[in-house]
Amino acid sequence: MNPRISVAMATYNGEKYIEEQLKSIINQSLQVDEIIIRDDISSDKTDEVIKQFIKDYNLEKIIDFKINDKNLGYASNFVGALRETKGEYIFFCDQDDIWINDRVEKMVEVLEKTPEALMIGSEFEPFKCSEDAPDVPKWELAKFKNDGSLEKLNFNSENIFIGCQGCTMALRRSFLEKIDKYWYEGWAHDEFVWKMALSLDGLYFLHKVTLKRRLHSTNVTLHKEHKRQQRLKYLTELKKSHEQTTRFIIDKYGIENNKVRLLRKHIKATDLRIDLIQGRRVFNTFTLLGYADCYHKKRSIPVELIMALNKD
Repeated sequence: MNPRISVAMATYNGEKYIEEQLKSIINQSLQVDEIIIRDDISSDKTDEVIKQFIKDYNLEKIIDFKINDKNLGYASNFVGALRETKGEYIFFCDQDDIWINDRVEKMVEVLEKTPEALMIGSEFEPFKCSEDAPDVPKWELAKFKNDGSLEKLNFNSENIFIGCQGCTMALRRSFLEKIDKYWYEGWAHDEFVWKMALSLDGLYFLHKVTLKRRLHSTNVTLHKEHKRQQRLKYLTELKKSHEQTTRFIIDKYGIENNKVRLLRKHIKATDLRIDLIQGRRVFNTFTLLGYADCYHKKRSIPVELIMALNKD
């Protein structure tokens, strides 16, 4: 019998917090059927902690833990774990958070009651465990209501940009099977499923805190691209993901619809932004004022102009 509820987790040097996270998963009010953990050749004792945890709690039939043959990087490591899950519902999981006791129960309930929901994200409660931990963006926290309501996210310029933490996401296996071939090496797993679900009108957000999000100096997704080369890398990857999403929509619907037209506008804007910074074409700024809706945050307009003007 195939498992009903799966958890996909990618680990790397997570010995400090992994046991607390695993305890919060196995103590859920609605039990998960499998936890797929793939470690990207940690240099600490992550593997020892996980193996001991499996032994102490007799979880050999639930936790599937393996160490990669080579270092894959965060995105590929996570997708590797994701592809090995078998459950009808799949939960994304970071190595260092703490799940609220009824996280699985509440999110599965939403998926079962809302068949049109292909992927859902949720709210979280942030807490810092180091002085140099990054802050969660204020715009993200401002959207939290924690009232249990479910919001459908429509395809528009604002929602083209990923709007929730990957660690809060859960999705259907049937959805994953439809989109899997469109993932490419290096595409962040959370942005990938976000854009695919948005394209299929199946992206939802649950206004309920379902986990405690641990903030520390090594959080992968919360550090900003304030340096020139970091920003160029971000924009290059952003353009690539827009292009792949466009291919997916055209393959799905077979026509140049409004979604494709909006994505093409975003691609053009991203090209102009790259050219502004890389080619120092400051006059692009004037053109980009007509693409203001293609920025995740409007403050990026002056920030990138300054990057173009600086000679470092």
